[in-house]
Amino acid sequence: MKNIIISSFVLLFISCTSVKKTYVIPYVIDVSAEKSIYKEVFKSTEKNIVFYIEHLSDSTLKFHLINSNDKEFLETNRKLFINDKFYPIIFDTDYLFYSEMKDGQPIVSHEVKKNIYEKISIPTIQEREKNPELYGYKRKSLIIDHSIYWILDKKGKLLQTNSEIVKK
Repeated sequence: MKNIIISSFVLLFISCTSVKKTYVIPYVIDVSAEKSIYKEVFKSTEKNIVFYIEHLSDSTLKFHLINSNDKEFLETNRKLFINDKFYPIIFDTDYLFYSEMKDGQPIVSHEVKKNIYEKISIPTIQEREKNPELYGYKRKSLIIDHSIYWILDKKGKLLQTNSEIVKK
């Protein structure tokens, strides 16, 4: 009986520690902007809706409605709450400072011989400062053609959109 209780306790402990909690960072915007976005999301047939947020020079934010299958960015814990559902958010800075990962480390392209490269874990600052020309950083780019967008101020209020639903 004692062994059963101990075994049960150990099993319970292991199962509790192996549960991975996902913490969502919720983003909430003004109801007028949310309503406008919801109308577009509701009529969309796309399954992988993502919001790409672009920082504009006048301290406003431009929310682009896009469809993405990029797993690296879809696994974000930053989510935009629209009506009753969360949608992934990616920022323009995600593309500016992106780095590939391997074994939990950022990787870079290292020139082993002239025009011969291999991917390695990112070296120390000192090593990269000694030979900066030997390392390359993979970047991603996103081309957005004719997206539906909403421009919001810092309080989340809708300033402008190209959504046909709102324009009517």
